Amino acid sequence: MSFRILRLLLWARGVTMRAELAALRKKSRLMLAVLGGFCLGYLAVGYYIFHSGLLFLHRFPLVGSLLAQRLLYLIFGFFFAMLVFSNAIIGYASLFKNRETNFLLSLPVRTRDVYLWKLLESLVLASWALLFLSAPMMAAWGRANEAHGPFYAEVLLAFLPFVIIPGLLGSWAILLLVRLLSTLWAKRLLFLLGVSVILWVAFAVKPVTDIQAAQSVQVFDSLLRHTRFSLSPFLPSSWMTQSVLAWSEGLLRKGGFFFLVLLSSALMGLLFSYEVAGNAFYGSWSASVGSRAERVQRRTLRVRRKTDRRPFLEALFQLLPFVSRPVKALALKDTRLFSRDPTQWTQFMIFFGLLCIYVLNLRNVALDYRSAYWEALISHLNLAASTLTLSTLTTRFVFPQFSLEGRRLWIIGLSPIGMRRVLLQKFTFSCLGAMLVTVTLMTASSMMLHLPWARVLFFDLAIALPAAALCGLAVGLGALFPNLKEDNPSKIVSGFGGTLCLVISFVYIVLYVSLIAIPGMRLATRVAFIISDSTALLLALLLSAVLLFLPLFLAMRRVKNLEF
Repeated sequence: MSFRILRLLLWARGVTMRAELAALRKKSRLMLAVLGGFCLGYLAVGYYIFHSGLLFLHRFPLVGSLLAQRLLYLIFGFFFAMLVFSNAIIGYASLFKNRETNFLLSLPVRTRDVYLWKLLESLVLASWALLFLSAPMMAAWGRANEAHGPFYAEVLLAFLPFVIIPGLLGSWAILLLVRLLSTLWAKRLLFLLGVSVILWVAFAVKPVTDIQAAQSVQVFDSLLRHTRFSLSPFLPSSWMTQSVLAWSEGLLRKGGFFFLVLLSSALMGLLFSYEVAGNAFYGSWSASVGSRAERVQRRTLRVRRKTDRRPFLEALFQLLPFVSRPVKALALKDTRLFSRDPTQWTQFMIFFGLLCIYVLNLRNVALDYRSAYWEALISHLNLAASTLTLSTLTTRFVFPQFSLEGRRLWIIGLSPIGMRRVLLQKFTFSCLGAMLVTVTLMTASSMMLHLPWARVLFFDLAIALPAAALCGLAVGLGALFPNLKEDNPSKIVSGFGGTLCLVISFVYIVLYVSLIAIPGMRLATRVAFIISDSTALLLALLLSAVLLFLPLFLAMRRVKNLEF
């Protein structure tokens, strides 16, 4: 890439970021302090949890160290897989759905320079969270293994090539998929492949039997055998783990060897991206634009041939009772925008697929351990996992809805419906969608755990309440901290408002699940909690009501005086 072009783009991005940070410091000092305090709190609490867990594993005779090392292999393998998906999704939005990309392609600049710049942008956007989340884990690992001083700097240096490799793989995959999916047969083939994978997981993955669960040696051997894939010498996550293990034991040359393997692979990948993938980028971009134009043309022809019939989505929304026509029109518009944006529905399908796999794996809970204590603990952990996933879904998909109106917001603002009803519409339909998904999955997971129907209904209500509260929080903060200049949902969520929404959601979930769990854990453990059962449930209800109504109230006051 030309150094002059890179320097110019970096200078422009730096000026923009400095202006945004200066405006943020003037308007939201209190929120910045809250966010900074939460980040410091996460680093401290995360370090304590990881350090305590590693010390607990090391106390196991003979197998403690082996379990800790295998866990590290699995964590880096999981990070690597998620970075590939994240870079592919963000890369698609940056390369093919971004106004800046279209503008740069119109300039006398080589297409491979544009591709490499957007690749680096996607890398930063997709990888910064990994560095933040893994910082306490690496600090705890070094402390638990009494690593030497330079260990932390060495690991930080190794993270750079480690995050580059999945970024490159995700970018190459999206270039290939865009080229392939420009044809109708490839889309159908990919759909059939996805359905086949879901069916295979549903029917091929067998639960653990009672006899297997009772034989701890057999379970341990099965655990090691099923995680052996993470030790593959062809995986970059394995190279990263080998470097961390070697450096923590003081083996500098061995750790340096695997670091150089990572570095050389990343540099070779960058060279391949610049020389080969960069030159192929324009062809994929042209195929994407042509595919969208062809899709619009086919839709127009279908409408002309069936002038007496309404499209399916429009006919479906017309069946909704007690909903005004303007609200139906807005909901139809949001649904169509969501369905036409692959960066949106692809991530939703990934989240939904992971949830389905999680529910199916609840069959592996051994029935021999279904005492009152374990039943209460596992059922409330299931509630915690579901609400944490729900917070991710609402932050990722509900929070950017107001900002995605973009520069067209003034059209809705001048319409008779009013901005307040627009907010209520976005909250109502996002809340109904969140409840439909989470209550269904909560019912299925509770039945997998063989809970009585009274407990199933209790947990359905327990997940429906935070669904409404988190949607209210996401819609409210989305209107309080809009980014109307950005059309990439990932960048909107990565801003201050999205981060604040995720932080508040996390704090709320910890408090809510803790309060909801008090009645069940009191019966199972006979622990004398400070507050009564009715008080705990009432506090959970009040906390959810505050989270639901306060952000919406503040957002409605703000949009009333919004200037276009």
